Amino acid sequence: MEELNYVYVLAIVIIVFVVGELIVRRKNSLKLTLQFRLVFYGFVMVILYLSFPRIPSLASIGSHMDLNDNENKERLLTYLEKSNDVLHSLIEKVKLMIFITVFWLISIIISIIKHFKLESGQK
Repeated sequence: MEELNYVYVLAIVIIVFVVGELIVRRKNSLKLTLQFRLVFYGFVMVILYLSFPRIPSLASIGSHMDLNDNENKERLLTYLEKSNDVLHSLIEKVKLMIFITVFWLISIIISIIKHFKLESGQK
């Protein structure tokens, strides 16, 4: 179910980006293009930040555990499994954030280069 929500969020984000990009391109303004991409980048980063999983603290399983007791071993194993899942999810989202940042920077550089090529071609 959680993956389905991500599909909907991704679809909405892509639709908003495409519609916004089409509107901005009609205006043919570098300033407006850069502003739109910066605001959209911030919007996407906030969505990703809010989707970060919460890491359970070690205090939640008890501070003084006797590992000779089988029940404590099971609680520790459960805690470590949850932590592993959370860290894996967190790493995937940080990778996605890095990819989006690199993509965003490249798109900004391409927009600036195109603008100056058009500007120098008109002179």
